Amino acid sequence: MKMKVSLKKSLSVLAASGVLVSTVLGGCAPKTENEAVSEAAAPKKEEAKKEEAKKEITINFPTIWVGTDSKANVISQLITSFNEENKGSIKVVVEEMPDYQAYREKTKTNVIAGNAPDIFTTDNAGNTEIFYKSGKLMDFTPYLDDAWKGTFLEGTLDKEGVYEGQHLAIPYEMAVLPVMYNAKLLKQVGYDEFPKTYTEMFEMFDKLKAADLIPATQMTGENAWTSMLWYSQIVTSIGGPDVYSRGLDDPAFVEAAKVMQKMFDYTSSDAVGAGAAVPAGHFLNEKAAVFMNGPWFIGRFKKDGVEGLYDNVQIAPAPYFEGGKGQAGGYIGTVQAYLVAAKQEDKAKEEAVVKFIKYLTDPAHVAQLSKESGALFYVKTGVSDDTERIQKAMIEQSNAAPYVANHFQAAMPQKVVTEFPQALSSLALGESTPEEFVELLKAAESK
Repeated sequence: MKMKVSLKKSLSVLAASGVLVSTVLGGCAPKTENEAVSEAAAPKKEEAKKEEAKKEITINFPTIWVGTDSKANVISQLITSFNEENKGSIKVVVEEMPDYQAYREKTKTNVIAGNAPDIFTTDNAGNTEIFYKSGKLMDFTPYLDDAWKGTFLEGTLDKEGVYEGQHLAIPYEMAVLPVMYNAKLLKQVGYDEFPKTYTEMFEMFDKLKAADLIPATQMTGENAWTSMLWYSQIVTSIGGPDVYSRGLDDPAFVEAAKVMQKMFDYTSSDAVGAGAAVPAGHFLNEKAAVFMNGPWFIGRFKKDGVEGLYDNVQIAPAPYFEGGKGQAGGYIGTVQAYLVAAKQEDKAKEEAVVKFIKYLTDPAHVAQLSKESGALFYVKTGVSDDTERIQKAMIEQSNAAPYVANHFQAAMPQKVVTEFPQALSSLALGESTPEEFVELLKAAESK
């Protein structure tokens, strides 16, 4: 009986202490004050974590600047640095797409479907106009203050990437396209520099051919890139830098086709139907004396060329056509890459996207990217003592040029660009006359 009273008194004391009777009877120790507070705070901490996660803005960036691309290393470093500097608030997530044509097609499909990537790149040909007309792109106009605009080459942002008064693309990588030649091979046939006119060039080609060398590389497969560049140089030299404004009826296109047909008498036997690897391979292995391409190839001369090739490579403006409307020293080029962004409903995400694009266009970062890759950019970086020599020559020659005109692929409608390789094959094989070659292009344009 005394035990019952004692237990009853104990239970009363415990109840008064605010501890559950059932807990005591169940054999569990009572929770301390700190444990109770911690347990109560746990849901709040979890909510805080969720809120923090919500604050981090994710930016999707599918890019071709990966893998073996000359810009891959620095671009990767810049993205890593940006993510570290903005940890918890912004994160750029890369989607690697090393196949450029697949990248083009996928981006086009996504934009048309209304699923434009947060940030992507495009060039000055093919899909650019489709993107502009889609209504899915961000307008950078509100962000283009004097400070940002001042980091670009003079006048660039007034004419490039502008559509119906909106700045829908930021011009980034610049392509200037000189003649690249092997000085050692030219010296073997008596030339210390590249000829100034097409007449003089063909005289040199005769000597190179007699020495069992390929005078100049050509191709008609894929997009016929190398040969398209040659045709662009010739058309501009004959018709002047504004030749494309007059359309395919301008006589310069037929006259240029005549010169182009002759060019195929001085190229490799595998040129018709060849893809980009063929002309590149001949030049990299010192089988061909002349090659036409852009600054991104500089790294390949060192990495993929035979021993000593890089030291032998020199550049020059393309020859000028006597009696033509072009000028000596004239260059062709185009925007190799625009930075483009999807239109955002969320203002915070829009600002995050702009912040990353400003990071990519920061002059110090661009200088690092240019030095590593050999590529040229619309952002002002200048020429210094440690600027790579071929790149330096490109900058100096293009700055001194009377004009830098667009190439054929950038200037013509996509239907014409698509028809060009097949029409060129027909011209090279003698199946079409120069007049018929141009008619094939006109027919494609009118479809």
